[in-house]
Amino acid sequence: MPRTCLIWALAAFLALALGNDAPAKEARNAATISALQAQEMLSQETKPAFMIDVRTRAEYELLGHPPKAYNVPWRFASNDFQVQDGPYQGRKAEHTGYQLSAQPNPDFVGVVQSLFKPEDRLVVISANGDDGAEAADALNAAGFKYVYNVRHGFLGDALSAPDQEKLAEKYSPHNGLRGRVNGWLYWGLPVSHAIDPRYVYPPDLKRMQLLR
Repeated sequence: MPRTCLIWALAAFLALALGNDAPAKEARNAATISALQAQEMLSQETKPAFMIDVRTRAEYELLGHPPKAYNVPWRFASNDFQVQDGPYQGRKAEHTGYQLSAQPNPDFVGVVQSLFKPEDRLVVISANGDDGAEAADALNAAGFKYVYNVRHGFLGDALSAPDQEKLAEKYSPHNGLRGRVNGWLYWGLPVSHAIDPRYVYPPDLKRMQLLR
């Protein structure tokens, strides 16, 4: 892919990942941990843990992912372009741009069940923690006993300064950007761009085998 096209693709999928700047959701039933605690769990050889990256396939590939993270999307990228606050699947669009699918991946739980046992320790990571909270609770409800959501996700929380919000909005080029605070990238944790068939979304891999 030409360099210019790659840059535009990265920008588009980054915009898709950002969504709004509301505080990240907390999982209701699954445990919530920080990115650093997640890395600590994944590094323990005597007590294995597995990471599930629930971002879209494009985010997983183009923006990078934690090494050995299984990509099982909670929602899919869509072709539905909306202006912020415009109608989107019966609700207002949270941002201007291409929207994620309004409904979660109906095969999400089933795919995870095909990969892991109920007693496995599963660490869920999303763009900023929101989709991860929903996905982690879904796995908990499905019978997985040890599920942990990474609170600030891969990109992190929006950089915000409540006491100087108006000035920051007026003068700072960093105002409202994610990937600045507390997320996987913020702490400099390892990121891979390699696509290993062992960790790609299993239905995609199955389809490719059938095309041979």
